[in-house]
Amino acid sequence: MQTLRKIFAIGATVAGLAASSIPAAFAADTTLRMTHLFRAESDAGRAAQAFADEINTRSDGRIKINVYPSSQLGDWTETHGLLMQGAIDIGLQPLSTNFNRSMAIAWFPYIAPTYAEAKVAYSRGGFASDIADELMQKQGLRLLGVFGDGMGGAGFTKDVSNPATPGEDKKLRIRVWPGGTTHRVLMEKMGYQVATVPWAELYTGMQTGVVDGQVGGSPEMTYTNFKDITKTWVQYNDHLELAWFVMNAQRLASLPEADQQLLVDVAQEISSKRFDEVEAADERQLQALEAAGTKVVRLTPEQLEQMASFTRETVWPQIAGELGDDVMDKLREGLQLD
Repeated sequence: MQTLRKIFAIGATVAGLAASSIPAAFAADTTLRMTHLFRAESDAGRAAQAFADEINTRSDGRIKINVYPSSQLGDWTETHGLLMQGAIDIGLQPLSTNFNRSMAIAWFPYIAPTYAEAKVAYSRGGFASDIADELMQKQGLRLLGVFGDGMGGAGFTKDVSNPATPGEDKKLRIRVWPGGTTHRVLMEKMGYQVATVPWAELYTGMQTGVVDGQVGGSPEMTYTNFKDITKTWVQYNDHLELAWFVMNAQRLASLPEADQQLLVDVAQEISSKRFDEVEAADERQLQALEAAGTKVVRLTPEQLEQMASFTRETVWPQIAGELGDDVMDKLREGLQLD
């Protein structure tokens, strides 16, 4: 069975492998493979293992989920394709825009600048969750739940002047991830110079002054990877960093209905619990950054509202093409902006 999976992962292309071509023999397999990019001891890593353990317990051992942390099965952009193929069964990871640019809904800036708003938008039945699920279904995937890893912000090796004043020249160069069009425009409009630097080169780039900072991650990510070179952290709340419990749709459909529901139920329980805990989790990481010598800038509710209004009025018109008219209309409708 593992040999068949390897053949599919190596020999098939995403474009050429239709969901219907996945062997029906997989339907009898009750051992599932789950990928994620997080360290096993991180909050998200522990959530992935808790998901697997709970499924095993509630199914009386009938369903075993083998968890592969730290991108053991490939980079998250690669595993997104493998999930579409059915070569991997379940993922807890970001969504890749490689196959559909509209997946940028996952980090589109200032959809929900507060934790309460993010819970409404991304919980099951929330407008952003429904948009993402619809997009996933077109790729042969199904959304089981979502893990709120932490609110996004930006970390710098230098002081930041007027970080909460949009449009004012900050005289700093900030890294955005390759393909991060939404945040490239956002940071430019906020007054930063921008550069794309691969993740593998980011630490050295910040250390040597190629860039002065980075945006796109959570406080935990920055504490884990950059605490020794981060002089200032600005908690912009530009997006909620999300890891999506996503499963190959045909693999899910091959299971008995009760088992399908069990997977959804457990993912939703973990999702809901995390939404109630993520603000406190972020605060612990922010305090850890402060203890490590980082100056933490927390924006007030009024400043966050100003940033959200500025972004929706000034930035969104320039990045709306990332989502497309249909998704953008659904987003605006969900936020009752029209």
